[in-house]
Amino acid sequence: MSPVIVIGPTGEYPEGQLNEEDDGELQTSIGRIGDRIIIRFGVPVAWIGLGASQAREMAAVLNKLADETEH
Repeated sequence: MSPVIVIGPTGEYPEGQLNEEDDGELQTSIGRIGDRIIIRFGVPVAWIGLGASQAREMAAVLNKLADETEH
């Protein structure tokens, strides 16, 4: 049986609420379908806020997938 990947809002604010528009933590999924890199949010998203380490982690994943897609 495949593991269940849950994406979308968790209802948690692990680093506190940034502002009134902040809907809290959002589990995402990043992968590839053919030659496209897909980021799934699970819900409509107007914006995301990332700390420096989170931004670097997302960039590393995107760069790895981009390299794999090109080769």
